[in-house]
Amino acid sequence: MMAKKSLSWAWMVMLAGLMMAPAAVGASPADAFRQQNGLISFTPPAWVLNGSFIAREKNPNYVFGPLVNFVTALSSKTTWLIEDLELERLEQAAREGHSPEYSLYLEAVTSDGPQYWVFVVLPYENAQEWFDARRAYHGRKASNYYGETQGQLEKALQQGLKIKAELRFLIESGMTRLQAPEEIIMDKYNIKPIFDLGAGRRIEPAGKTQ
Repeated sequence: MMAKKSLSWAWMVMLAGLMMAPAAVGASPADAFRQQNGLISFTPPAWVLNGSFIAREKNPNYVFGPLVNFVTALSSKTTWLIEDLELERLEQAAREGHSPEYSLYLEAVTSDGPQYWVFVVLPYENAQEWFDARRAYHGRKASNYYGETQGQLEKALQQGLKIKAELRFLIESGMTRLQAPEEIIMDKYNIKPIFDLGAGRRIEPAGKTQ
């Protein structure tokens, strides 16, 4: 059954498409990438931008956010994008009264060329809904893959966080970085987490006293 195929396989297929698409003749790198992948401008809802996010698909260590602060921290011209077919799927789901996960690209134009931070929007109110979505794809393996994370996310939600996105990967120079985004944003961009999932507690900003 198609519904039983893993999320990882779906992402591998999408990445293959990104790598194989021909360049648009005469277009800038950013325009070429958009044309190759059917990307159009999109304004994420406020609950996504104001929400927190995780940055590792399996066994995330931290929560970051809010997302709007991450965008500002990149210090680049940014544009939110969505695949045209993904937008059609999202609009159809809305007409049917559903709120599915969907992918967004955050294009950041740098001196070295455009970067694409690829997020998955998480429209869930609790960790059980998040886990159920993964179990729909992974079946019985979901407990081994995501069981511990489910409990950790629930603790974060109980402490008032609204985790509404997952940073899945980064594309630079047309290549997908293999390093986990969690490591990239902390090491290269000095993005500070706001919650330690392993410890189950908030991380106070440096210099703040109790």
